[in-house]
Amino acid sequence: MTEERETTMVRLLFVEDEPKSVESTIRSLKRSCTRYKCKVTSFGDAQKDISAFLPDIVVLDLLEGVAQGDPQPVGVTTYDYVWDTRFCPLVVYSAHPEFLSDTRPVHPFVKSVKKGRGSPAQLETAIADLAPHVAALHDAEQHMWHSFACAMRDVAPYAFEDIADANERNNVLLRCGRRRVAALMDDLSHQGGPLASWEHYVSPPVSPDVLLADIIRVSNGKPDDPSAFRVVLTPSCDLVPHDGRKSKVDLVLVAHCGPMKEGIDGTSLCKVKAKDLENAIRTTMLTQGYFQKVIPFPRLPNRIPTMMADLKKLELIPLSAIGADTTKKYTRIASLDSPFRELVSWAYMQIACRPGLPDRDVEAWSNEIMTALCDGTAKV
Repeated sequence: MTEERETTMVRLLFVEDEPKSVESTIRSLKRSCTRYKCKVTSFGDAQKDISAFLPDIVVLDLLEGVAQGDPQPVGVTTYDYVWDTRFCPLVVYSAHPEFLSDTRPVHPFVKSVKKGRGSPAQLETAIADLAPHVAALHDAEQHMWHSFACAMRDVAPYAFEDIADANERNNVLLRCGRRRVAALMDDLSHQGGPLASWEHYVSPPVSPDVLLADIIRVSNGKPDDPSAFRVVLTPSCDLVPHDGRKSKVDLVLVAHCGPMKEGIDGTSLCKVKAKDLENAIRTTMLTQGYFQKVIPFPRLPNRIPTMMADLKKLELIPLSAIGADTTKKYTRIASLDSPFRELVSWAYMQIACRPGLPDRDVEAWSNEIMTALCDGTAKV
């Protein structure tokens, strides 16, 4: 049984091979903020205490055996456990925090403080910087648990009534429950104001399979080069293997991406005066989600540049050439969340499925329409 969370407290778990070395630091923290509830644990007990104590912030030493002259970076295992299993902000508090910074990417929820003179004050500052985000993480966690409870409550009666086999019933509970959790979580996404432009990305992609509207990049291309990116246009149902069968296609249809200026120049927006262009972009391309042959894509920091996809500049590439990392020619960078995925499909249908019409004398036709409007009648 885990301890009941006290909403007014910020729980700090110190993972430390020498507990006495942080006693004075903990006393100082408690004097500076009465909301801090601290616990010290060893590397060996860290995973058990993380599950039981449910820390809001983990203060993590990295090295064990320093006093014996044989330091080992066992704290990396705890770091990975927090990162992959019980996520919360981390402060790496070690004599050698650079060991971890050299092997793990920079993240806003990870801070490093080097032990030494003045380090308790630095640690206090690092914790104070992270503490305001704890409430947001609590809210997200509560939304997820509430959605899970509602999903199981609503799905279970159908599964038990329709399916007799226990194993198959559990599979259905898992599949249908996950879809309902996703729907419930998505229903909460309208709260808190308009979405940021990049929120429709799922990056890194969750599904192991290539999907419609995935954003891929030439693996040796630069992340800030729009021309290195492609958008998948082949339907997901043709791409995803199922029940032992292979994907229905070997080649994937993709649209080339490029700079926004190139996209604007390829549409009628290029004729709009400079002073009116921003408003024209907002009321056409951004409101509709696409415009003529162009779909705009917002910047995802350090992953995707501001760019557009040209639905008339297409290419077929092998499905086998797309992977999750740079070992393949194309790397999956992001998927699009619904309904933005469907928007890509709809936009392409408008381009690919429209009938090809011959040139007509639209000037004479428009004169005919205006005459009919003025006369109130249509001449036969």
